[in-house]
Parts: sequence; C-alpha cells; structure tokens
Amino acid sequence: MAVSPSARLIPPALPPAVVVHGPGSGVDVLISRFATALAGRGFRVGGVVQRQGGGTQAGGAVCADEMELVEIATGRAIPISQRLGRGSSSCRVDPAGVAEASALIRAARAGGLDLLVLNKFGGLESQGGGLASELGDAVAEGVPVLTSVNGKYLPDWLAFAGTLSRMLPPEEDALWRWWGGCRLYRDLLNGVEDDEVRRIECAPPWVLVRSARGCGVARMPEGAAVPAYRLRALGRHGLGALARRIEAWDPFDATLGFAAVNAHYNRPDLDAEAGNGLDAVVGSAGPAPGRLVVVGAFPDLLDRLPRAEVIDASPGEGRFPPEAADWLLPGAAQVVLTGSTLPNRTLPRLLDLAGPARVAMVGPSTTLSDRLFSYGIETLAGFVADDPDGLADAVAAGARPRQWTRFGRQVVRRRAGASGLSPRGAGSG
Repeated sequence: MAVSPSARLIPPALPPAVVVHGPGSGVDVLISRFATALAGRGFRVGGVVQRQGGGTQAGGAVCADEMELVEIATGRAIPISQRLGRGSSSCRVDPAGVAEASALIRAARAGGLDLLVLNKFGGLESQGGGLASELGDAVAEGVPVLTSVNGKYLPDWLAFAGTLSRMLPPEEDALWRWWGGCRLYRDLLNGVEDDEVRRIECAPPWVLVRSARGCGVARMPEGAAVPAYRLRALGRHGLGALARRIEAWDPFDATLGFAAVNAHYNRPDLDAEAGNGLDAVVGSAGPAPGRLVVVGAFPDLLDRLPRAEVIDASPGEGRFPPEAADWLLPGAAQVVLTGSTLPNRTLPRLLDLAGPARVAMVGPSTTLSDRLFSYGIETLAGFVADDPDGLADAVAAGARPRQWTRFGRQVVRRRAGASGLSPRGAGSG
C-alpha cells in the first residue's frame, strides 16, 4: 500500500527517566553533560541542574552543602542555599530560589521542549515540595522528563511516578539508550546546513544529490516507487529542504532525504581515514571472538567473514530472513549493519536488539556523522565523492558501487576509544 508523501515521522513518546544513584556518583555532572550535548545538537532542552558550591558564609563559617540551580538554556545560576547566620555550619533550601527556578521551568514548558531536566527528586520533592509540582505537570503533559533520585528516596519516587518511569544507572550510554534511536533522525537533520542543490539523479536503487559542497547517495528499499512527476519539481529545493524528507514515511522521499543528508556530512573535506568497510570489521588480526551478525548482503561477504550469520531482505542459501533479527542480534558480540538501514527505518529497532554488541555501519548509504556514535554505533564506513559530477554521471548511467571508486574513496570513522570490532573488554581485532 502506498504511503502518503505528507506522512511524517513522529518519534514515540518517552517515559520519564530517573537516574538512580548513591553518594558520590557524580550524577549532577552526568545529567548536565547529557543535557548540554542535546542542546548543542539543536534539541530544545529546558530545566535546571544542581551545582554544588563550597563557598563560605558571612563570618567565615563553611557551608558544605551550598547549592545553586543552573538553567540549562541560559547558564543562569540561581542560589538555593539559605544562609543561616554566623556560627551555623549547615545550609537549607531557600524557598525564594526554588520559586524562581519553578517560574523558569514553567516558562520553558510553555515555549515547547524536547526534554525537561529536573536534576533531582530529593527530600523536598518526596514530601510534595521543591519542584515536585513542575515535574508532575510536565509528565502529565507528555513532556520527556529526566531527573535523578538517591536510592534512599527511591520508594518515594515510585509512589510519585508509579510504573510510568524508566530507572537508569548513572551511565552516559544508558541515557542515550533511553533517548532512543528514533530520535537520531532529527539529530542528523539538526546538523545539516543549507546549500545549493546542483543535481539530483535517480537510477534505482540509487538516489544521488549533488550540492555545491558535496555529494551524497542512498539506496532505496526494495519495491520503492520513483514518482517522476515529483522528480521534475525537486530542482527548486535547497539542500535543507531536501534533507527534511528523511522525516517522511514515503520510501522514495526518505531515500532522497538521506542522499541530501549525506551530501552534507560525506563531503571531501571530512576528517576520516581511508579504509574498506569489511576491512574495518575484520581488522588486522581477523574477526574477533563471539557471534558476528551481518544485516544486509555485501559482495563477497561470506568469503571475508565465513562465520557470519547474515540477515537479508532477499534470503537465500546461508542467509536468514529479516524476522530472524529478533533471534540473532541479542547476544551477538559484533553486528554489522548496512547503511540502508537508515532510510528504510529499521536502524532504531536493530540497535535496540543489538544491545551492548560492537556495532559497525557499512556501505555507500552510511551517513558519516559522529552524531551516530552516541546511539551505539562504534564504526562508520562509507563513501566520499572527490569527483561529484563524475559520480553523478556514473549513477545516472546505472553504474553500481564497485564502479564508483574512480570518482571517490571508501573511508572509515571510529568513535573515540574504539579500535576495530572486538567484543567489549577484549583486545582489538
């Protein structure tokens, strides 16, 4: 059944998340870093994070618990420690500071948010005070909420949030898994700068977009229709407008959108090392121990990786059908995904199934953006066009990827700290 070109991606609702921690976990810094990263990527993030002070009161008495709330959007600091006077060595929450923070949070919610951060559900909130009202109102409105709770207040949190919330360990990877792979599409789109579109080519299964600064390709899903009447009208659009089509459900529009996204990220000036995709997986020491699952049939795959369990949309001898992903991906040590999992929308689910496996994305459709590293991908192996016009001519003439190499190069990017695809905790492979 055809999909309306106007149908758009809407990421699933996020349950409220609470980071459960003990003393000295550094949870304030963890949540602040995560919120700042999302805001820097163009998401609308509001709320406050707590920062411990360490200053002194009048008279020289040290206030070990001196605190302030920092507004994420502006960096504005709001003192919330009540000075108790000479001779006192304790601090208590200042109601005026909490009221000021509450007003800022209400204003941020009114402006629309992708995420609201209230960094602590503590003693006051457990009794219905502090910022409990703002937290409860945001959850009721369906605004994604992130907070934290010390283990001693966990029963109070459960009484407050019931079974609605997702409890997370104080780990950055856990925060990104909660944020979810469905939001990586908006993340990639937020990073695209507008540019002149000079050429569009469509020779199924490949779509190419040539911009003033780069060239991107993407592979259409099997059976996707190419609407010739819409192709004729595309030349009027800039790169940003074409890229926004990655949020369309129509298979052709989504593929076109990713070709435009790749024209931005996969530019010739990209900082990347030369390398073939399968070489990046095999490594100098050969495949690492553990089960290897590959989604997508690559040329000469089984010759290079004879023990791989291969999942493909067109299963044949030695290949599993797509529904086998639910059985094969959990527990795998290594996972290789074709870049076409981006435009065909299967990537978020495959990343969920892969869990802690070492994941690589390989193929000409791969978007070579370090934004993808946050979502659990460690290695990106794709294609950069050094002669974009030559590549466009080749695609238009029906050339396949093996014939593209004289117009560009295969490159590899790795997440910081990743060296090949050996299992976590093992040596590189």
